Amino acid sequence: MSRRVSLARDRADNVKRNEVKKKLKIALVSAVGLAVGPLAQAQNRETGDALQFRVGAGVERDSNVIRAPNKVSDTVATASVGARYDKQISLQRILLDIEAATFKHQDLSSLNYSTLNYNAAWNFAITPSFRGVLSADRRQNRDITNATGGVTESFIRTERNEVLKGTYTTGGGWLAQAGMGHRQSISENPRSLEATPSVNSATFGFGRESPSGSSLIGEFRHGKGSYDNVGVGSDFTEREYALVARYPVSVRTLIEGRIGRLDREHDAAPQRDFSGTIGSLRASWEITAKTRLSGGFSREWGSYEFGTGGSVRANRLFIEPVWKPTEKTAVRLRYQRETRDWDVPGGGTIDTGRSDRVNTASAAFEWEPRRNLLVTTALRSERRSSNVAGFDFNATILSLGARFTF
Repeated sequence: MSRRVSLARDRADNVKRNEVKKKLKIALVSAVGLAVGPLAQAQNRETGDALQFRVGAGVERDSNVIRAPNKVSDTVATASVGARYDKQISLQRILLDIEAATFKHQDLSSLNYSTLNYNAAWNFAITPSFRGVLSADRRQNRDITNATGGVTESFIRTERNEVLKGTYTTGGGWLAQAGMGHRQSISENPRSLEATPSVNSATFGFGRESPSGSSLIGEFRHGKGSYDNVGVGSDFTEREYALVARYPVSVRTLIEGRIGRLDREHDAAPQRDFSGTIGSLRASWEITAKTRLSGGFSREWGSYEFGTGGSVRANRLFIEPVWKPTEKTAVRLRYQRETRDWDVPGGGTIDTGRSDRVNTASAAFEWEPRRNLLVTTALRSERRSSNVAGFDFNATILSLGARFTF
């Protein structure tokens, strides 16, 4: 009897010891998991797919490729190749994006052109209170919409911007900003808005931002520049005063705006001077998980370099709803109305007193059959009415394209 009791006691002790060992093992594995888990995740972030490549191809049918009253239709083939690098390293984020594209016309080969666009930015933070950005971007496109009509050659516009900007914030939300930048625009059409200015600027700002993301900042920019295709009177000085605001109405609604005044004075050619109100307002609303609505208004004021000079005012209004019926599809609609008014002194060119109205409407359907493949088809309508004879046009463009990312 005593032997049975002893054996039962031994078995009970073994069970207890095994349970204790099991608990210790679970605790040890959990502790190792807690220690190694964040490191493994950090390693995954560091070795993630930060570099991506993409290729694209498409075709479009344009009912009026020369943008003239007498339509000339053509088929345009497009091809592009690009790369993107996006990396977050501690408080620093590095973004590099570059794309080369070519456009080939079936009949009017004189309209063929190629573009090279890039965007590079280093968003840095030296301390939690001091952050900044060093960026450079370049955009190229065919400059035809608001300059001339009936052209049978491609006028390419190239715009470049380089910026270095720093922001210092205090514990109470107050901030101070300072930066410098270079902006250059080169259009092969001298009658285009802001055809060839090159400006070096210094910017200063002061304001406040809240933890919710809203901010209000006053800015002042002083710039010195010149025009590439203007002889005497090409040098100018400009000053810009602006108020910049950002207000997240809710988690799903955001309003951003900027209003200011631009003054540009030319030392040796006062007839080229101009000044006026500039600004923009944009709102975005995520109505549901599948629908989004955005819209905005902008006002620009720029130089007219042709002839004796002058200025051009441009107002642009747009609305853009987006609907995603499924995770792999999206429907995008957009309507834009733009007005441009020329102020050309002396009456030396056909653009004296010119006023244009351009309406653009588009509908696009996007389909993502695979995670790295996007297929898009779109229909776009462009219509311009002008008070100058020979500048009215309307065009309809039907396009189909695909982009593969790897």
